[in-house]
Amino acid sequence: MRDNVQPLTARPALRLRAGFPCRWSVWTRAGRGLYPRDTVPARDFDGLPYFHGDDVVLDVPREPLTVRAARGMEYGCAETTLVPGDGETLVELAPQRIYDAAALGWYGGDLQVRLNRPPTWVAASQHGEDLHVVNVLPDEDEALRHWSGRDLPWSDALHVARVDLAHHAYSWEEWPPPGGAPRRRGRLVGYANSFRGPVETPEQLVGVGVPGFDARLSVVDAALGLVDGFSSAIGSACAYRRLVGAGNRVAAVAGTAHRLGPIGRERTYARVEGPLTAESYAAAVRRGRTFATTGPFLELDVDGHGPGATLDLAPGGRVRVTGRVIGPRAERVRLLTADGELAAGRPGELVADLTVIWPTYVVAVVEGGGQVLAHTSPVYLDVGHRRVAREEDVTFCLRWLDLLEEAIRPRVSPAYLALAEEARRVYLSRLA
Repeated sequence: MRDNVQPLTARPALRLRAGFPCRWSVWTRAGRGLYPRDTVPARDFDGLPYFHGDDVVLDVPREPLTVRAARGMEYGCAETTLVPGDGETLVELAPQRIYDAAALGWYGGDLQVRLNRPPTWVAASQHGEDLHVVNVLPDEDEALRHWSGRDLPWSDALHVARVDLAHHAYSWEEWPPPGGAPRRRGRLVGYANSFRGPVETPEQLVGVGVPGFDARLSVVDAALGLVDGFSSAIGSACAYRRLVGAGNRVAAVAGTAHRLGPIGRERTYARVEGPLTAESYAAAVRRGRTFATTGPFLELDVDGHGPGATLDLAPGGRVRVTGRVIGPRAERVRLLTADGELAAGRPGELVADLTVIWPTYVVAVVEGGGQVLAHTSPVYLDVGHRRVAREEDVTFCLRWLDLLEEAIRPRVSPAYLALAEEARRVYLSRLA
């Protein structure tokens, strides 16, 4: 009987329960983060401590505490403050869902997750953030490479984790690019890092790249059809639209691309046909059925067709364009063509009619706080079987290519310079 007697002053503890895995944050008035035992301390981009799980217990001090439950961008957050008593205090919080992308056939993925923590941490993070797809970069971990082509053990019907599902772009030493081999193995090929700087001119664009590993090379890869996606669609929307306007067809994608968490802060949503698998998700991205986002859910419809579709019209054909957005921090939604803004308005639904005279494209963009928060892949509007190749954008890409070649000529092999010259011929042919 004595074994069942509880001490009168048992050490305070919290039991956190939501009914499903969540991202939990617990902190004191002074901002000190509290974690369960054997949990590696982590803080998010806002400086809040966090860990993942459900029905978790942690020891806490007997002082005022704040507890928050969140679960990725499809959910809000729930928060409470309390002073724990002796023994275990149950805290039940459940963040409310903002939207359900999977119910509409859209699945969000983080295409750049570095395994700088144990696999169990990635597993808990994926489920705690309700992140449908995770691409784990193998880096130098040979054990992970053995999982290539197979779902990692924590995958289920709505959460798929793969090693090297998406192969990310190259350092100078890796050129000529291995674009062909990853495609043959079913992997996506793209750029994970945006320019994160002003890129209104080719000079700015080349000047802000990271010399060893950056998306400046995409001006070559896109022209030669060696990449499927461009992760700079959020961070460098101008550069992305220049590439598309110059006749390149690459999907808007995104990935966390940071060692600080949580994962899934930026996501690539893809419209998948049938059940979610690594293969069906990759196929949707490859077809450009995507939007990239830091939170808002964004839909684009052009006469019943979504991102990645191509409509072939006669000159003077008319289409109806609709953009829909829900989610946090959205302040303005814009419908853009190759020639500029078609319409703009507050979050919700935005509708505009477009008369198509020459080849163009349509994208939808969400902005807030002076930043691009979400960006769709285009719906391409061909005219007489001719695709968009706007002279201003092609000229931009040619200048970008010239500056790139000048910057890297001393560092790369002749094979790469030959690829750059081949890309130049492609752009020049589009001017014709």
